[in-house]
Amino acid sequence: MKFNDLARKAAKGSGPLSYGGAVHPEDLIRFSLAYGADGADEIERLCEQHGWHQDGVLADGTRVTPLARWAAACIAYGRGGIASLKQLLADRALAIFAIAVLSEVRSESSVTVLLDYCMSTTPLSDEPDDPFWRALGALNGLTSFDDGLVPPQEQQKKLQELVIRTFSNSGTAYQQTLCLCALRGAPIEGSLEWAEAQTVNDPGAMRARSTAIKSLRRRRSDAYKPPSAEEKRQIRRQRALDV
Repeated sequence: MKFNDLARKAAKGSGPLSYGGAVHPEDLIRFSLAYGADGADEIERLCEQHGWHQDGVLADGTRVTPLARWAAACIAYGRGGIASLKQLLADRALAIFAIAVLSEVRSESSVTVLLDYCMSTTPLSDEPDDPFWRALGALNGLTSFDDGLVPPQEQQKKLQELVIRTFSNSGTAYQQTLCLCALRGAPIEGSLEWAEAQTVNDPGAMRARSTAIKSLRRRRSDAYKPPSAEEKRQIRRQRALDV
């Protein structure tokens, strides 16, 4: 997307331009990743020009996209990279937006920041929108699929520890399912045995456990080789078609 394209999207829409026009959060993330500091400047300009909403709640209680907070996360990345997103994680009002951008950067550094965040904090609620669960979900998305990142052993060990600790404190089927899914990113000694030893009753968690066991067995096989860059692209294309 070019600069003029983003400006045009921000200036059109059926509602007030403070809603963001035709701009979506994904547009801002891609723009930030593509243009860095220059993109951050343009996002900031459009945010100020149109008065994008900060908290996403209007006076009458109507909810709209809090595009100003998405902009803040994208501006932070454009100007300061992953280090700036790490700083935003300390602000619970902006943490989930920073996590969303980190999940799109798709780098070992992103995994490091997300792991450190999860290891140093605890969820304040059982809601999936809690920053802790969002961060664990981002780790799952980055490392557990065949087209994802392959973390170094140190990161895999941290992920394994995080999953086991979190699972033992989980109070909902969603949390158990997420833990079992995320474990696929740590196909190291102990992960398969731990997954096989867990008892879950929820159908979704049972499917996640079965999938995790199959994935860990396959990834631990001496014959297994991570997919090549071209194979990863093919997997991503197929996943997009399956959605």
